[in-house]
Amino acid sequence: MTNEPRSHRLADLTWPEIHRLRAVAPVALIPLGACEQHGRGLAQRTDTTRAEAVADMVAERLSPSVVITPAVPVGLSEHHMAFPGTLTLTGPTLMAVVQELVTSLYRHGWRRVFVLTGHGGNNSAVDLSVSRLRADFQDLHIAWSGVTAVASDVTAELAQSRVRGHSCEIETSQAMFADPTLVQSGWLTRGSAALDDLEPAGRLSRGHPHIHFPQAYDVLSADGNLGDGRLADPEAGKRIITTVVDRVAAFLEGFIALPDRVPHPPVSDERALEAR
Repeated sequence: MTNEPRSHRLADLTWPEIHRLRAVAPVALIPLGACEQHGRGLAQRTDTTRAEAVADMVAERLSPSVVITPAVPVGLSEHHMAFPGTLTLTGPTLMAVVQELVTSLYRHGWRRVFVLTGHGGNNSAVDLSVSRLRADFQDLHIAWSGVTAVASDVTAELAQSRVRGHSCEIETSQAMFADPTLVQSGWLTRGSAALDDLEPAGRLSRGHPHIHFPQAYDVLSADGNLGDGRLADPEAGKRIITTVVDRVAAFLEGFIALPDRVPHPPVSDERALEAR
């Protein structure tokens, strides 16, 4: 076997290939997505596909150092359940999925894991899972990020809608670049793109961004999107996703170079008493 793997995706490889790959692929990357409404013009798998696209590009950039698990295609989407076809897990279920996937990787020798979520609704569950995993596996390096948030400076420059964040020009641009079949261009609409478009609870929620007052998406937008997907441009999507890939890859280079974590010895009764 050469240093260049036949695939970076674990599911596409045989176990002997994976056995050999472990020696040269210290990082396992787990993409998380969602199956939820994305307005009238984007497919339900948009978040999953964006996470997979970034993961594939990062793995190719750093080959053979990164392997990719199968994507988790359903996430925390309760706030989209008013729209037909949305599927959702509960928080404890998603946390269990993340923790058990990481535990499987750990049992096979991976000590560096990166979780990449294409859906912001997964963030709280991922953060709690990572905290738990760090406590359970003290020799595990584990990190996580979203997709769009990694390039927030670029998206702020490109965005045209004051209120945005779901199936807007930013997300639709990424979808056009990552997989054009996600987009039904003739069905894209201007959803709620300004505070005046929102119902009172939505205005209060979006008008004070550092105060958490979450709302279901049918309260925020009749069509299910915030922003204007009609303004999307695949070149903008390319710039956003390429920036995300650059930054995640740069992080992972440093991640790989970190010294291994060493488990702390258990605190003895005597040391615990001395610390009081």
